[in-house]
Amino acid sequence: MNTLNYFKKMAALAAFVSVFGITMSTAQVTIPNKAVKKTEKAVKDNTVKAKETAKKEKVSASKTVKASEKVKENAASTKQVAEKESKVAKSDAVKATKVAGKAKDEAIKAKEVNKQSVKNESALSKAESEKAIKSTEKAKSNVTASTNKVKKSTATPTKATAGKLSSEKYNGHDVYIGPEGGKYYINSNGNKTYIPRN
Repeated sequence: MNTLNYFKKMAALAAFVSVFGITMSTAQVTIPNKAVKKTEKAVKDNTVKAKETAKKEKVSASKTVKASEKVKENAASTKQVAEKESKVAKSDAVKATKVAGKAKDEAIKAKEVNKQSVKNESALSKAESEKAIKSTEKAKSNVTASTNKVKKSTATPTKATAGKLSSEKYNGHDVYIGPEGGKYYINSNGNKTYIPRN
């Protein structure tokens, strides 16, 4: 009976050891499994965070690239506008220079024409002036001749010639002596012209 009890006790002890070993083994396995799961979760969380950060950085980089492209486009557009305005300004300057040159040429031409016109008018005026002088001299000569004729043909003294005729001549005219001793001559109009006393 003791032997049987002993075997029973031994079997119970073996069962106990067996159960305890399995429990210990499970406990040992459970602890690392929790750590692994925790690590896996941390890795997974970190991976998700890293993906989100990468996604945000990608979006930010995309925005930066777009902004950079927009700035580049604006710069190109501004450059094109500036070049266009520069071409227009250059063209306007060339046109203005041509117009100024043309105006200068026309002014020089007008000055030359005016100078020639003045020269021609001056020559014509001079010729007409000389002609008029000759005509005037001729008329004067005719008047003098007529006056002399009239003087000679008039035998009776007029009011203008009421003075005494002297033998003197003044500028080709006969000189008369007035009642108070003044000397005069008869001008082309038939009036007395007194000779100043010296």
